[in-house]
Amino acid sequence: MGRYRWLTLIGLIGFVALLPTSLVQPAVRYRAYVSNEYGASITVLDVATDAVIGTIPISGRPGEVRPRGMAVSPDGRIIYVALSDFQPILEVPEDKIVAIEVATNKVVAEYRVGSNPERVALNPEGTQLWAANENAARATGFDLETGRTLGEFQTGVEPEGVAVSPDGRFVYVTGETSHTVTVIDAKELRLVKHFLVGHRPRFVVFSQDGSKAYVSAEIGGTVSVVDAKAHRVVETISLGLDSRPVEMALSPDGKRLYVAGGGTSAVYVIDTATNRVLRTIRERMGRRPWGITITLDGRKIYTANGLSDSVSIIDPESLSVVRSVSVGRGPHSVVIGVVR
Repeated sequence: MGRYRWLTLIGLIGFVALLPTSLVQPAVRYRAYVSNEYGASITVLDVATDAVIGTIPISGRPGEVRPRGMAVSPDGRIIYVALSDFQPILEVPEDKIVAIEVATNKVVAEYRVGSNPERVALNPEGTQLWAANENAARATGFDLETGRTLGEFQTGVEPEGVAVSPDGRFVYVTGETSHTVTVIDAKELRLVKHFLVGHRPRFVVFSQDGSKAYVSAEIGGTVSVVDAKAHRVVETISLGLDSRPVEMALSPDGKRLYVAGGGTSAVYVIDTATNRVLRTIRERMGRRPWGITITLDGRKIYTANGLSDSVSIIDPESLSVVRSVSVGRGPHSVVIGVVR
């Protein structure tokens, strides 16, 4: 090779080295994971095309084993799924959390976290896993690094929603029948308090700065706005007695709260600056939207529609349903995973 060709090659190598990292790294891809409660499976969608690209069987016994709530590791590479049976009287082998690797869509680990886990959450470091044990009125903390249980904590009756504050300090757990939220100190591993919210609280989500939490109340038709430092309700947003709010998702900028109205086949859009409902999305919605999530770039909203076996895809700009995709039987929840 001549001198000038060597210089050209060296120049090209130097140019590539100076390119921004985003131009030389492989593109990040996203997948949506839908837990099918009655199909005992997880449906996987390509977020770029909204096409179904796979189905992960969780059990060969649909109708007996049900995947419900899900959580995502901080890097987006692992999906955690809460499994239980349909007769939650005693703890059985099906009561566990399974971890699915996004890159391979394979179950890579299982964790025992007590009986009948309905929903699950992770701390920001991805080292602690917290589960709401519905039939036992308890929440269980699990250390993913040591493989040991951190503790079991008494909650309200029929705990369902569980979330960890952005600083990793507090765990909030909703009690459906007691209409309460239980606060657990995840650092000191102690029960802090219980406080009342709306009737039949289903789900809880923290604001990105950790100053507030939002709690949906299915029977009350409300969303409680909670001071997450004092652990008390400071405002109640009424969606109407027939609204049936369940899961919620905050936009990446925190300006909008999207609330799945399960029994009403609607999604409620709340302005978090004013705590007022901006829009109710009903047209073309699937039946009983139970789960809801939003992509990391804020461009798409997905709902898991339990009675139409589908996912609705909503455009946040027009606040309208733009597509419906068939998934498995009885979709419960939906989350976004990352392939790097």
